[in-house]
Amino acid sequence: MNKVLISIVLIISLVGCAIAVDRSGVELLPGEARAEKLFELGIGQPWVGGNPPSTSASDYIFSQYFWSYKGSTPRKHIESPKKHLMVDSTPNTVYFSYQMQAVPYTQYQSNAAYTGGNSLWIQGSSSWSQYAKVPQWSGLSLLATSSIGGKGYLYEIAPEGKLSKESSYFFPGSSQIDFYADTIGQHVLLFIIGGQVSNAIVIDVISTYPTSYPQTAPVYPPAQIG
Repeated sequence: MNKVLISIVLIISLVGCAIAVDRSGVELLPGEARAEKLFELGIGQPWVGGNPPSTSASDYIFSQYFWSYKGSTPRKHIESPKKHLMVDSTPNTVYFSYQMQAVPYTQYQSNAAYTGGNSLWIQGSSSWSQYAKVPQWSGLSLLATSSIGGKGYLYEIAPEGKLSKESSYFFPGSSQIDFYADTIGQHVLLFIIGGQVSNAIVIDVISTYPTSYPQTAPVYPPAQIG
């Protein structure tokens, strides 16, 4: 594992935030390039390429994934996982990759290729996504699902390319992780439990968003601290 992490750091230092080109000559955005490099090292899943949906097409979808804080903001960029109850919180749709390819949750749930391992999602009021664009200083709820749970590690590639690793306990079933969008740029996250790696998610943090976006936190079933 240490050799793998050293290799990741070296790759990130080379990749930086520049747009990369894959073997077929197609341009990859920074998050895509990083996810592909991780996959080549045996970490995560291949990232389906393409540009993010246009702002006009995605405004409504992205608005359900974040909230603005009232009062004091959190001290931590990423909170420790909390036990999450899936009752009444299953989505109608899940969205894959930058292109936000929509798949009905019932179809996703029945596909062993998707649900057989650890999964990481950005949780919305009616859908889950592997990509979101959110304003700086907002909050998001990440959902880590794992059949076994246990001690694991949450990895983040920050906008400047720095790789961080946080040791955490993940609950069997699903864990809720609060994410504070304090730094503008692209954040890539994934987690590992017992050597089993989740997919990567990408959060694009931008400076401003239309004032019509939500100012309060979406309602989720209560998370429980074990």
